[in-house]
Amino acid sequence: MFAGRSKSQLIFPFVLGLSLFVVLLLVVQSPADSTAAQVSGTPEPVAYLPLVLRDGTPPTPTPPPIEPGAPWIETGTVTISSYQYDHPDCVIPTSPGDFVYPYPRINHDCVFQKPRVDRTFSAVTLHNSYVAVTVLPELGGRLYRWQDKVTGRQLLYANPVLKPTAWGWRGWWLASGGIEWAFPTDEHGLNEYRPWVYTTEVLSDTVSITVSDVEEQTGMTVGATISLDGSHSYMTLAPFVVNSTAVPHPYQYWLNAMIALGDNTTNDQTEFIIPASQVQVHSRDANASYLPTAGNWMNWPEHNGRSFQIYGTWDYYLGFFAPNLSAGFTGVYDHTAEQGIVRVFDVAQMPGNKFFGPANLEPNLYTIDDSVYVEMWSSGVTPDFWTYATRDAGQTKAGPSAGIRSASWVRLTSPTSSARCGWMRRQRGQRLACR
Repeated sequence: MFAGRSKSQLIFPFVLGLSLFVVLLLVVQSPADSTAAQVSGTPEPVAYLPLVLRDGTPPTPTPPPIEPGAPWIETGTVTISSYQYDHPDCVIPTSPGDFVYPYPRINHDCVFQKPRVDRTFSAVTLHNSYVAVTVLPELGGRLYRWQDKVTGRQLLYANPVLKPTAWGWRGWWLASGGIEWAFPTDEHGLNEYRPWVYTTEVLSDTVSITVSDVEEQTGMTVGATISLDGSHSYMTLAPFVVNSTAVPHPYQYWLNAMIALGDNTTNDQTEFIIPASQVQVHSRDANASYLPTAGNWMNWPEHNGRSFQIYGTWDYYLGFFAPNLSAGFTGVYDHTAEQGIVRVFDVAQMPGNKFFGPANLEPNLYTIDDSVYVEMWSSGVTPDFWTYATRDAGQTKAGPSAGIRSASWVRLTSPTSSARCGWMRRQRGQRLACR
Protein backbone atom coordinates (compact mmCIF):
# COMPACT_ATOMS: atom_id res chain seq x y z
CA MET A 1 0.00 0.00 0.00
CA PHE A 2 1.93 2.95 1.19
CA ALA A 3 5.60 2.85 0.78
CA GLY A 4 7.41 5.64 2.38
CA ARG A 5 11.05 6.16 1.80
CA SER A 6 11.10 6.64 5.54
CA LYS A 7 9.49 3.26 6.05
CA SER A 8 11.91 0.76 4.55
CA GLN A 9 10.82 1.76 1.06
CA LEU A 10 7.39 0.22 0.63
CA ILE A 11 7.72 0.93 -3.03
CA PHE A 12 5.35 -0.44 -5.66
CA PRO A 13 6.03 0.42 -9.30
CA PHE A 14 4.56 -1.00 -12.49
CA VAL A 15 7.27 -0.95 -15.01
CA LEU A 16 6.54 -0.51 -18.67
CA GLY A 17 2.90 -0.63 -19.66
CA LEU A 18 2.86 -4.26 -20.63
CA SER A 19 0.93 -5.24 -17.53
CA LEU A 20 -2.13 -7.33 -18.11
CA PHE A 21 -3.77 -6.70 -14.79
CA VAL A 22 -6.74 -9.03 -14.74
CA VAL A 23 -8.75 -8.96 -11.64
CA LEU A 24 -11.30 -11.69 -11.32
CA LEU A 25 -13.94 -11.25 -8.69
CA LEU A 26 -15.24 -14.37 -7.02
CA VAL A 27 -18.28 -14.86 -4.83
CA VAL A 28 -17.74 -18.11 -2.98
CA GLN A 29 -20.68 -19.85 -1.39
CA SER A 30 -20.67 -22.92 0.81
CA PRO A 31 -22.94 -25.81 -0.16
CA ALA A 32 -26.31 -25.43 1.52
CA ASP A 33 -25.87 -28.61 3.54
CA SER A 34 -22.42 -27.67 4.76
CA THR A 35 -23.13 -25.54 7.81
CA ALA A 36 -20.17 -27.16 9.52
CA ALA A 37 -17.99 -25.44 7.01
CA GLN A 38 -18.64 -22.07 8.62
CA VAL A 39 -15.45 -20.59 9.95
CA SER A 40 -15.23 -19.16 13.43
CA GLY A 41 -12.17 -17.18 14.39
CA THR A 42 -9.15 -17.12 12.13
CA PRO A 43 -9.32 -19.94 9.58
CA GLU A 44 -6.41 -22.25 9.13
CA PRO A 45 -4.42 -21.58 5.96
CA VAL A 46 -5.44 -23.86 3.14
CA ALA A 47 -3.93 -24.56 -0.23
CA TYR A 48 -5.64 -23.59 -3.46
CA LEU A 49 -4.56 -26.19 -5.99
CA PRO A 50 -5.04 -25.72 -9.73
CA LEU A 51 -7.11 -28.59 -11.10
CA VAL A 52 -7.38 -28.59 -14.89
CA LEU A 53 -10.40 -30.46 -16.18
CA ARG A 54 -9.40 -32.56 -19.17
CA ASP A 55 -12.49 -34.69 -19.60
CA GLY A 56 -16.08 -34.63 -18.49
CA THR A 57 -18.44 -31.76 -17.87
CA PRO A 58 -17.57 -29.21 -15.17
CA PRO A 59 -20.11 -28.33 -12.50
CA THR A 60 -22.90 -26.13 -13.78
CA PRO A 61 -22.30 -22.51 -12.79
CA THR A 62 -24.91 -20.93 -10.54
CA PRO A 63 -26.78 -18.53 -12.82
CA PRO A 64 -26.65 -14.86 -11.86
CA PRO A 65 -29.90 -13.30 -10.62
CA ILE A 66 -29.99 -10.97 -13.60
CA GLU A 67 -29.96 -11.55 -17.31
CA PRO A 68 -27.16 -10.23 -19.51
CA GLY A 69 -27.82 -7.21 -21.64
CA ALA A 70 -25.98 -4.61 -23.65
CA PRO A 71 -23.40 -2.68 -21.60
CA TRP A 72 -23.71 1.07 -21.24
CA ILE A 73 -21.88 4.16 -19.98
CA GLU A 74 -23.20 6.61 -17.40
CA THR A 75 -21.66 10.01 -16.60
CA GLY A 76 -22.04 11.86 -13.33
CA THR A 77 -20.01 13.18 -10.42
CA VAL A 78 -18.44 11.93 -7.19
CA THR A 79 -17.90 14.28 -4.24
CA ILE A 80 -15.12 13.52 -1.73
CA SER A 81 -14.15 15.43 1.40
CA SER A 82 -10.61 16.70 0.90
CA TYR A 83 -7.70 18.35 2.61
CA GLN A 84 -6.38 21.27 0.56
CA TYR A 85 -3.17 19.60 -0.56
CA ASP A 86 -2.92 22.00 -3.52
CA HIS A 87 -3.59 25.22 -1.59
CA PRO A 88 -1.18 27.95 -2.81
CA ASP A 89 -0.04 28.58 0.77
CA CYS A 90 1.00 24.94 1.17
CA VAL A 91 2.55 24.03 -2.17
CA ILE A 92 6.36 23.95 -2.33
CA PRO A 93 7.66 24.28 -5.92
CA THR A 94 10.66 22.14 -6.84
CA SER A 95 13.74 22.97 -8.91
CA PRO A 96 15.90 21.07 -11.39
CA GLY A 97 18.05 18.61 -9.47
CA ASP A 98 15.17 17.55 -7.22
CA PHE A 99 14.27 13.97 -8.08
CA VAL A 100 10.57 14.84 -8.35
CA TYR A 101 10.96 18.06 -10.38
CA PRO A 102 8.75 19.54 -11.81
CA TYR A 103 6.17 18.07 -9.41
CA PRO A 104 5.52 20.01 -6.20
CA ARG A 105 6.19 19.05 -2.63
CA ILE A 106 3.86 20.28 0.12
CA ASN A 107 3.96 21.65 3.66
CA HIS A 108 1.93 19.07 5.58
CA ASP A 109 1.46 21.29 8.63
CA CYS A 110 0.03 24.00 6.41
CA VAL A 111 -2.34 21.54 4.72
CA PHE A 112 -3.72 20.19 7.98
CA GLN A 113 -4.31 23.67 9.35
CA LYS A 114 -6.63 24.46 6.45
CA PRO A 115 -10.30 23.42 6.66
CA ARG A 116 -11.37 20.41 4.62
CA VAL A 117 -13.49 21.09 1.56
CA ASP A 118 -15.75 18.98 -0.63
CA ARG A 119 -14.30 18.28 -4.07
CA THR A 120 -16.53 17.14 -6.90
CA PHE A 121 -14.99 15.04 -9.67
CA SER A 122 -16.46 14.03 -13.00
CA ALA A 123 -17.21 10.30 -12.98
CA VAL A 124 -17.58 7.86 -15.87
CA THR A 125 -19.21 4.53 -15.01
CA LEU A 126 -19.12 1.46 -17.22
CA HIS A 127 -22.14 -0.77 -16.60
CA ASN A 128 -23.30 -4.22 -17.53
CA SER A 129 -25.80 -6.46 -15.78
CA TYR A 130 -23.24 -7.74 -13.29
CA VAL A 131 -20.81 -4.96 -12.37
CA ALA A 132 -20.38 -1.19 -12.41
CA VAL A 133 -16.89 0.29 -12.77
CA THR A 134 -16.44 3.99 -12.00
CA VAL A 135 -13.42 5.97 -13.23
CA LEU A 136 -12.43 9.45 -12.02
CA PRO A 137 -10.41 11.02 -14.86
CA GLU A 138 -9.75 14.17 -12.82
CA LEU A 139 -8.17 12.17 -9.97
CA GLY A 140 -5.28 10.50 -11.77
CA GLY A 141 -7.61 8.60 -14.12
CA ARG A 142 -8.06 6.05 -11.34
CA LEU A 143 -10.56 3.25 -11.41
CA TYR A 144 -12.27 4.42 -8.23
CA ARG A 145 -15.16 2.03 -7.65
CA TRP A 146 -15.97 -1.51 -8.67
CA GLN A 147 -19.42 -2.66 -7.61
CA ASP A 148 -20.58 -6.25 -7.78
CA LYS A 149 -24.29 -5.97 -8.60
CA VAL A 150 -24.92 -9.55 -7.49
CA THR A 151 -23.95 -8.87 -3.88
CA GLY A 152 -24.18 -5.08 -3.94
CA ARG A 153 -20.68 -4.89 -2.49
CA GLN A 154 -18.01 -2.35 -3.36
CA LEU A 155 -14.80 -4.36 -3.82
CA LEU A 156 -12.19 -1.62 -3.85
CA TYR A 157 -11.15 0.69 -1.06
CA ALA A 158 -12.65 4.19 -1.21
CA ASN A 159 -11.01 6.58 1.22
CA PRO A 160 -13.69 8.86 2.74
CA VAL A 161 -11.20 11.72 2.56
CA LEU A 162 -8.40 12.86 0.28
CA LYS A 163 -5.59 13.16 2.81
CA PRO A 164 -1.94 13.53 1.82
CA THR A 165 0.20 10.89 3.51
CA ALA A 166 3.92 11.30 4.15
CA TRP A 167 4.77 8.47 1.74
CA GLY A 168 5.84 8.62 -1.88
CA TRP A 169 8.71 10.21 -3.75
CA ARG A 170 7.16 13.68 -3.60
CA GLY A 171 6.90 13.35 0.19
CA TRP A 172 3.13 13.07 -0.17
CA TRP A 173 0.69 10.67 -1.77
CA LEU A 174 -3.09 10.51 -1.82
CA ALA A 175 -4.32 7.09 -0.65
CA SER A 176 -7.54 7.75 -2.54
CA GLY A 177 -8.38 4.11 -3.15
CA GLY A 178 -9.44 2.12 -6.19
CA ILE A 179 -6.84 1.11 -8.77
CA GLU A 180 -4.12 3.66 -9.47
CA TRP A 181 -1.60 3.84 -12.29
CA ALA A 182 1.88 4.33 -10.77
CA PHE A 183 4.32 5.94 -13.22
CA PRO A 184 7.19 6.67 -14.03
CA THR A 185 8.94 5.73 -10.77
CA ASP A 186 8.70 2.94 -8.28
CA GLU A 187 6.46 3.59 -5.29
CA HIS A 188 3.16 5.26 -6.20
CA GLY A 189 4.51 7.25 -9.11
CA LEU A 190 4.42 11.02 -9.52
CA ASN A 191 1.23 11.96 -11.38
CA GLU A 192 -1.52 9.99 -9.58
CA TYR A 193 -3.16 13.09 -8.08
CA ARG A 194 -3.77 15.28 -11.11
CA PRO A 195 -6.31 15.28 -13.97
CA TRP A 196 -5.89 12.82 -16.85
CA VAL A 197 -7.64 13.02 -20.20
CA TYR A 198 -10.07 10.36 -21.31
CA THR A 199 -12.08 9.02 -24.23
CA THR A 200 -14.91 6.50 -24.27
CA GLU A 201 -16.11 3.98 -26.81
CA VAL A 202 -19.48 2.24 -27.09
CA LEU A 203 -19.83 -0.81 -29.33
CA SER A 204 -22.73 -3.21 -29.63
CA ASP A 205 -21.32 -5.57 -27.00
CA THR A 206 -18.49 -3.65 -25.34
CA VAL A 207 -17.97 -0.33 -23.58
CA SER A 208 -14.60 1.11 -22.63
CA ILE A 209 -12.82 4.15 -21.28
CA THR A 210 -9.20 5.07 -22.00
CA VAL A 211 -7.41 7.38 -19.54
CA SER A 212 -3.99 8.89 -20.24
CA ASP A 213 -1.54 11.55 -19.17
CA VAL A 214 1.58 13.10 -20.69
CA GLU A 215 3.88 12.68 -17.71
CA GLU A 216 5.89 15.87 -17.18
CA GLN A 217 9.21 14.41 -16.13
CA THR A 218 9.70 12.02 -19.05
CA GLY A 219 7.30 13.50 -21.60
CA MET A 220 5.98 9.98 -22.21
CA THR A 221 2.28 9.19 -22.44
CA VAL A 222 0.99 6.69 -19.90
CA GLY A 223 -2.49 5.24 -19.92
CA ALA A 224 -4.85 2.33 -19.59
CA THR A 225 -8.05 1.13 -21.25
CA ILE A 226 -10.78 -0.37 -19.06
CA SER A 227 -13.46 -2.44 -20.82
CA LEU A 228 -16.64 -4.36 -20.04
CA ASP A 229 -18.64 -6.58 -22.34
CA GLY A 230 -22.31 -7.39 -21.88
CA SER A 231 -22.07 -11.08 -21.05
CA HIS A 232 -19.44 -11.36 -18.32
CA SER A 233 -18.63 -9.93 -14.92
CA TYR A 234 -14.91 -9.57 -15.57
CA MET A 235 -13.33 -6.30 -16.59
CA THR A 236 -10.38 -5.90 -18.88
CA LEU A 237 -7.44 -3.64 -18.07
CA ALA A 238 -4.95 -2.92 -20.85
CA PRO A 239 -2.18 -0.43 -19.93
CA PHE A 240 0.19 1.27 -22.35
CA VAL A 241 3.19 3.60 -22.53
CA VAL A 242 4.17 5.71 -25.55
CA ASN A 243 7.52 7.47 -25.86
CA SER A 244 7.04 10.17 -28.48
CA THR A 245 10.12 12.04 -27.34
CA ALA A 246 13.49 12.05 -29.10
CA VAL A 247 15.39 10.30 -26.28
CA PRO A 248 15.05 7.05 -24.31
CA HIS A 249 13.68 7.15 -20.75
CA PRO A 250 14.06 4.74 -17.83
CA TYR A 251 10.81 4.17 -15.97
CA GLN A 252 8.50 1.86 -14.09
CA TYR A 253 4.75 1.41 -14.48
CA TRP A 254 2.72 -0.54 -11.95
CA LEU A 255 -0.99 -0.99 -11.34
CA ASN A 256 -1.93 -0.81 -7.67
CA ALA A 257 -5.29 -2.24 -6.61
CA MET A 258 -6.37 -1.15 -3.14
CA ILE A 259 -8.72 -3.88 -1.94
CA ALA A 260 -11.22 -3.73 0.94
CA LEU A 261 -13.80 -6.50 0.63
CA GLY A 262 -15.32 -6.03 4.11
CA ASP A 263 -17.34 -2.83 3.68
CA ASN A 264 -14.31 -0.62 3.19
CA THR A 265 -12.15 -2.58 5.58
CA THR A 266 -9.91 -5.64 5.47
CA ASN A 267 -10.98 -8.39 7.85
CA ASP A 268 -8.52 -10.52 9.78
CA GLN A 269 -9.80 -13.56 7.90
CA THR A 270 -8.54 -12.21 4.59
CA GLU A 271 -6.39 -14.72 2.73
CA PHE A 272 -3.66 -14.04 0.18
CA ILE A 273 -3.75 -16.53 -2.70
CA ILE A 274 -0.25 -16.71 -4.15
CA PRO A 275 0.98 -19.81 -6.02
CA ALA A 276 4.60 -19.54 -4.90
CA SER A 277 6.92 -21.22 -2.41
CA GLN A 278 9.03 -18.12 -1.76
CA VAL A 279 8.52 -14.36 -1.86
CA GLN A 280 11.00 -11.48 -1.69
CA VAL A 281 10.66 -8.95 1.12
CA HIS A 282 10.39 -5.37 -0.01
CA SER A 283 9.75 -3.72 3.33
CA ARG A 284 8.75 -4.72 6.82
CA ASP A 285 8.44 -3.21 10.27
CA ALA A 286 11.78 -3.03 12.07
CA ASN A 287 10.22 -4.96 14.98
CA ALA A 288 9.42 -7.95 12.74
CA SER A 289 12.86 -9.44 13.35
CA TYR A 290 11.58 -12.92 12.50
CA LEU A 291 11.36 -11.77 8.86
CA PRO A 292 14.22 -11.21 6.40
CA THR A 293 15.25 -7.67 5.62
CA ALA A 294 14.52 -5.91 2.31
CA GLY A 295 15.73 -7.77 -0.77
CA ASN A 296 15.95 -11.15 0.96
CA TRP A 297 13.67 -14.13 0.49
CA MET A 298 11.18 -15.74 2.85
CA ASN A 299 9.29 -18.99 2.51
CA TRP A 300 5.63 -18.75 1.55
CA PRO A 301 3.14 -19.17 3.09
CA GLU A 302 5.00 -20.22 6.25
CA HIS A 303 8.27 -18.74 7.48
CA ASN A 304 9.98 -19.35 10.82
CA GLY A 305 6.93 -21.22 12.08
CA ARG A 306 4.52 -18.39 11.23
CA SER A 307 1.84 -18.47 8.56
CA PHE A 308 1.44 -15.32 6.50
CA GLN A 309 -1.35 -16.55 4.24
CA ILE A 310 -4.03 -15.25 6.64
CA TYR A 311 -3.86 -11.50 7.23
CA GLY A 312 -4.99 -11.74 10.87
CA THR A 313 -1.70 -13.43 11.76
CA TRP A 314 0.34 -10.38 10.72
CA ASP A 315 1.75 -8.44 13.68
CA TYR A 316 3.49 -5.78 11.61
CA TYR A 317 3.27 -4.21 8.19
CA LEU A 318 4.82 -6.18 5.36
CA GLY A 319 5.35 -5.75 1.64
CA PHE A 320 6.76 -8.43 -0.65
CA PHE A 321 7.23 -9.35 -4.30
CA ALA A 322 6.21 -12.70 -5.79
CA PRO A 323 8.18 -12.90 -9.06
CA ASN A 324 8.32 -16.69 -9.40
CA LEU A 325 4.71 -17.82 -9.61
CA SER A 326 3.88 -21.40 -10.54
CA ALA A 327 0.54 -20.41 -12.13
CA GLY A 328 -0.98 -17.33 -13.76
CA PHE A 329 -3.12 -15.97 -10.96
CA THR A 330 -2.94 -14.22 -7.61
CA GLY A 331 -5.78 -13.16 -5.39
CA VAL A 332 -7.23 -11.87 -2.15
CA TYR A 333 -10.16 -13.67 -0.51
CA ASP A 334 -12.11 -12.43 2.52
CA HIS A 335 -13.52 -15.38 4.47
CA THR A 336 -15.78 -13.08 6.48
CA ALA A 337 -17.34 -11.43 3.43
CA GLU A 338 -17.08 -14.70 1.45
CA GLN A 339 -15.87 -12.82 -1.57
CA GLY A 340 -12.57 -12.35 -3.30
CA ILE A 341 -10.66 -10.84 -6.18
CA VAL A 342 -8.40 -12.89 -8.42
CA ARG A 343 -6.03 -11.48 -11.01
CA VAL A 344 -5.51 -13.84 -13.94
CA PHE A 345 -2.75 -13.35 -16.48
CA ASP A 346 -0.10 -14.99 -18.61
CA VAL A 347 2.69 -15.56 -16.12
CA ALA A 348 5.29 -15.28 -18.88
CA GLN A 349 4.20 -11.67 -19.48
CA MET A 350 3.73 -10.62 -15.87
CA PRO A 351 6.94 -10.69 -13.82
CA GLY A 352 5.85 -8.06 -11.31
CA ASN A 353 3.53 -9.13 -8.50
CA LYS A 354 3.49 -7.40 -5.14
CA PHE A 355 1.39 -7.41 -1.98
CA PHE A 356 1.26 -5.07 0.96
CA GLY A 357 -0.65 -5.03 4.24
CA PRO A 358 -0.46 -2.14 6.73
CA ALA A 359 -1.14 -4.35 9.78
CA ASN A 360 0.14 -2.21 12.68
CA LEU A 361 0.22 1.08 10.77
CA GLU A 362 -2.48 3.40 12.12
CA PRO A 363 -5.27 4.37 9.70
CA ASN A 364 -4.94 8.01 10.79
CA LEU A 365 -1.77 8.09 8.71
CA TYR A 366 -3.90 8.14 5.57
CA THR A 367 -7.59 8.58 6.50
CA ILE A 368 -9.99 9.95 9.14
CA ASP A 369 -11.76 6.74 10.17
CA ASP A 370 -10.85 3.09 10.80
CA SER A 371 -11.00 2.01 7.16
CA VAL A 372 -8.23 -0.37 6.08
CA TYR A 373 -7.17 -2.02 2.86
CA VAL A 374 -4.47 -4.23 1.40
CA GLU A 375 -2.70 -3.73 -1.89
CA MET A 376 -2.18 -6.04 -4.87
CA TRP A 377 0.26 -4.69 -7.45
CA SER A 378 1.23 -5.84 -10.94
CA SER A 379 3.89 -4.95 -13.50
CA GLY A 380 4.23 -6.20 -17.04
CA VAL A 381 8.01 -5.82 -17.28
CA THR A 382 10.02 -5.79 -14.06
CA PRO A 383 9.79 -8.16 -11.08
CA ASP A 384 10.50 -5.59 -8.37
CA PHE A 385 10.90 -1.93 -7.46
CA TRP A 386 14.66 -2.02 -7.73
CA THR A 387 14.65 -2.61 -11.49
CA TYR A 388 13.92 0.01 -14.14
CA ALA A 389 13.17 -0.54 -17.81
CA THR A 390 13.97 1.81 -20.68
CA ARG A 391 11.56 2.88 -23.40
CA ASP A 392 13.45 3.96 -26.48
CA ALA A 393 12.54 7.05 -28.48
CA GLY A 394 9.47 6.49 -30.63
CA GLN A 395 8.57 3.21 -28.93
CA THR A 396 5.13 2.15 -27.73
CA LYS A 397 4.51 -0.58 -25.22
CA ALA A 398 0.99 -1.95 -24.93
CA GLY A 399 -0.11 -4.56 -22.46
CA PRO A 400 -2.32 -7.56 -23.20
CA SER A 401 -5.91 -7.57 -22.00
CA ALA A 402 -7.61 -9.49 -19.21
CA GLY A 403 -10.91 -9.83 -17.34
CA ILE A 404 -13.12 -10.05 -14.22
CA ARG A 405 -16.26 -11.91 -13.28
CA SER A 406 -18.66 -12.43 -10.37
CA ALA A 407 -20.77 -15.47 -9.45
CA SER A 408 -20.84 -18.53 -7.19
CA TRP A 409 -18.93 -20.35 -9.87
CA VAL A 410 -16.73 -18.03 -11.85
CA ARG A 411 -15.63 -18.65 -15.39
CA LEU A 412 -12.92 -16.52 -16.98
CA THR A 413 -12.83 -16.39 -20.74
CA SER A 414 -9.86 -14.08 -21.21
CA PRO A 415 -7.68 -15.12 -24.16
CA THR A 416 -4.64 -15.23 -21.88
CA SER A 417 -6.12 -17.41 -19.18
CA SER A 418 -7.95 -20.35 -20.82
CA ALA A 419 -7.38 -23.56 -18.91
CA ARG A 420 -4.25 -22.14 -17.30
CA CYS A 421 -6.25 -20.94 -14.37
CA GLY A 422 -8.21 -24.17 -14.21
CA TRP A 423 -10.32 -24.73 -11.16
CA MET A 424 -9.22 -23.73 -7.68
CA ARG A 425 -10.75 -25.70 -4.86
CA ARG A 426 -10.83 -25.25 -1.12
CA GLN A 427 -10.72 -28.34 1.07
CA ARG A 428 -13.60 -27.38 3.35
CA GLY A 429 -16.23 -27.60 0.67
CA GLN A 430 -16.19 -24.05 -0.62
CA ARG A 431 -14.98 -23.65 -4.18
CA LEU A 432 -13.35 -21.02 -6.29
CA ALA A 433 -13.30 -21.58 -10.00
CA CYS A 434 -12.13 -19.82 -13.09
CA ARG A 435 -11.93 -21.26 -16.52
